[in-house]
Amino acid sequence: MITVYLGLTFSGPVLPRPPAAAIRELYVDYLGLLTYLERCYALTHPTANRDALRTEQYRQAVERHLENREREEPFYAASFAADRIATAEELLSRRDELLEAGYSLSRSATDDTPSRIRVLHEIEALVLDRDNDIDLMPGVADRLNILLAALLDRRHPRLKLYVHEPLALLPTGLRRLLDRLREGGDTIEQLPEPEAGTGTSDLTRWQRKLRLLLTGESDPETIAWTGDGSLVVLRAERETHIAAYLARTVKENEHWRPGVLMTVRNQTLDNAMLMEGLPSMGIPSTSLARPSLQVLKLVTAFLWEPVEVERIMEFVSLVTKPLERRLGQKLATHLADTPGLFGNRWTYAVEEAFRDMEARNYPPARIRRAREQYDFWFRRRRHPRDGRVPKAEVRSLFVFLRNWAIEAFDEDKNQSGLLVLSAQAERATELLDAQPETELSYLDVERLVRTVYQPAPTQFSPPEQGGLETSFAPASTAQLAGSGQPPLDRLVWWDFIESDPNYFFSRYYPEELAFLRERGSEPMSSEQRNQLLVWQNLRPLLHTRRQLILCLPRRVDGTEVEPHALLGDLEAACTEAALKTITVDIDECGTPVNLLTDLQLPGFAPVPIRELDPPVPHLDIARPQAMQPRDQETPTAVEDLLYYPHKWIFRHQLRLRGTPILSIASENRLRGNLSHLFVEQLLDDIAAAGRPFDRNEVEAWIDEHATRIFRQQGAVLLEYGQEPERVQFLLTMKKSAWTLVSLIQRNGWTIRGSEQEIGGELTAMGGQVVAGRADLVLDRVNHLGQAETAVVDLKWRGKTVFRNLLRNASDIQLCLYAEFLRQTGSARVHTAYYILRDAKMISRNELAFAGADVVADDTDFTVIQQETLARIRATHDWRWEQFADGTLEVRCKETVPFLEDLYLDLPHDSLLSMKDDTSPFDDYRSLIGLVR
Repeated sequence: MITVYLGLTFSGPVLPRPPAAAIRELYVDYLGLLTYLERCYALTHPTANRDALRTEQYRQAVERHLENREREEPFYAASFAADRIATAEELLSRRDELLEAGYSLSRSATDDTPSRIRVLHEIEALVLDRDNDIDLMPGVADRLNILLAALLDRRHPRLKLYVHEPLALLPTGLRRLLDRLREGGDTIEQLPEPEAGTGTSDLTRWQRKLRLLLTGESDPETIAWTGDGSLVVLRAERETHIAAYLARTVKENEHWRPGVLMTVRNQTLDNAMLMEGLPSMGIPSTSLARPSLQVLKLVTAFLWEPVEVERIMEFVSLVTKPLERRLGQKLATHLADTPGLFGNRWTYAVEEAFRDMEARNYPPARIRRAREQYDFWFRRRRHPRDGRVPKAEVRSLFVFLRNWAIEAFDEDKNQSGLLVLSAQAERATELLDAQPETELSYLDVERLVRTVYQPAPTQFSPPEQGGLETSFAPASTAQLAGSGQPPLDRLVWWDFIESDPNYFFSRYYPEELAFLRERGSEPMSSEQRNQLLVWQNLRPLLHTRRQLILCLPRRVDGTEVEPHALLGDLEAACTEAALKTITVDIDECGTPVNLLTDLQLPGFAPVPIRELDPPVPHLDIARPQAMQPRDQETPTAVEDLLYYPHKWIFRHQLRLRGTPILSIASENRLRGNLSHLFVEQLLDDIAAAGRPFDRNEVEAWIDEHATRIFRQQGAVLLEYGQEPERVQFLLTMKKSAWTLVSLIQRNGWTIRGSEQEIGGELTAMGGQVVAGRADLVLDRVNHLGQAETAVVDLKWRGKTVFRNLLRNASDIQLCLYAEFLRQTGSARVHTAYYILRDAKMISRNELAFAGADVVADDTDFTVIQQETLARIRATHDWRWEQFADGTLEVRCKETVPFLEDLYLDLPHDSLLSMKDDTSPFDDYRSLIGLVR
């Protein structure tokens, strides 16, 4: 005889742990019992999960039923039009539920059959019709009915089954199976309810209250808790606080080893145990967030046009992906700054990555594989998102993904998630093969991925000897008569929060239920499901003998959670004041008197808050002689050196570079980059044409080149939902570009070039070399026959900021460009800012651009440039004198008052006017003490 302990949640560990199962002893759930009996009768069943494939097969049957209907539209028609897979899944579950309840859909419907059940009859007829070539894979219901027929042969060993749940609350199919086994001579017994306690402890008194809940009786008497430690509520703001408290308690009390009920599997408590040096509980974790699984939902982005830049960015940024790591890093860095594909900068980034691999002596085979991967993902044909893609192309993605996952797992056996990824990619391939369609829409592909995308289980460490015993379902807390289990003395309900499903309604109308009831095939009702849920949730409370600890955080993983429904019963059993006597609020660092007195509890000590030191005005340079000027500076670096020397030292002398945050550029930065590119290429084409452009030509040029430029450097604006922003940007660019072109043409300027390299020495004949790129350089001959040059700095926004720079003579970059152009022979150099978003030219006068927004100043602009240049040189020399003395200035809002006091004796008239605020683009705020 085989002894079988049957429980709906016995597929996982039972608490308390039974002794090692004997050869003729089983602990199984419904599916486990079904599988065991199938082996006895040599009935095959699929070992892999094929639910998604069954759904697809049934979808085809439903679709055929919809096409061949002779009467009005079936009840599911509207839902099927909205989501074919979800509707087919729901209809299939109804079909399986009826079959499991013993209702035969293979027979013809009778005249009194309700219409919705009649529809299921009609679909089943299409499934069974061999001409339709729909070979629906067997589900649990099909397997059950085949087994019930085979049980008549009585080829399995005699069974003695102990059933945990009440027989009346079991699923209909399981009840049918147990009835058939009983008819064949097997013994079926109900496990007894836990004995009622007779003591006066808090736990025993509450258990007596809860037993009345099962019988439907009420007890209006409230309980005055004694706080004897048998019933404890642990509260905290976060679950990590409770985990640390419990782990320290376990460490300090060697005799205290409670069982743990963890209904939502996570690593928080196990990690706290490991940090205290305790054995691991071996908690498996199941998550959709495994990095290896993210690939599955990202690869379909390579099928469509326009490109979904955010998804491409996520793909190349993944740690584990079917793309060479170094190439992925280069592409991610490119996309963060320039969200577009296949422009000049993109091509340069790709080739630079391959050159880098060659310089690092990567094996030729690895480089060749990297190129093949790049070509597979990025050089493929893309299809319009509102169109359809050939099924073969979608299939090739998942085949490639499956093969890569297997190869990657062979190289690193620790990445078990790759096996899950491989299985899901294979499942996607099977689904595609089962579909009769030859082309798929965007929604079809996304629905396919969602269908096969499932969490990946991972066990970070195995259970270690001495670790706390754990179960993962309330009903797995069970005292099994005859199993040799020890009693469950102490239990910690780790996540005493709401996580149960709600069963509020039945799938069937009353007349349908009556029809099924007459034929003895009534499915499990919502009332039965709710009663079963209540019964299961009471198991941990009723089986615990000496101490029950309920852990109730207010937040889990940063998200607010609701307490378990049983907390309401606990609160109803006592007054609010009485509840406090059994509650430990960890965040308040206290334990009520007489509670947990038999344990050495974690102590709380106040930790004084010590603020980090604020920024100091000066830092000492330990080795000033080690600092040397660079061979060449950029105007931006010179500006940092003059105004914020700590930034220049950290970046260019110490070479402290922050890791780039690989996210798409902000809106203003993106529009700034795009507007520069539009203007640069437009002006280059005007210069090459050698003739003026009118407004219509400028606007036509923008319309013609917009899609190409967006694809290469601003693909986010081509995405779904971005049309209003894209249209508004183009309108702004048309106005701005024409205003700029008209200013150039009306004032007699010719375009020397955009992004022009301009360099020179800060002090002629031997000074610091500075080189940069000017956004726009113009030439003309004025009415006196003098050659003139203009340098225009293009900015997306910031009209007030740049007006102030001109007003305060702080336009350092423009003054440097003017000086370098004079060093190469230009006598008169005008400078200006052009604000693209506002279509405004800002300058000191109208000599270069009539109609410009002028910053009034009576001084000749060349004099102002010379005076500013003199201050730049003096400030540059002063900064190097500070460095030579071992002094580094730290300038920010907090240090400005101190610096002003220290610099009272400086010749301020000969130096640049210093900033009185923090640099808006300072990567070193934490180093200087601003972040604390």
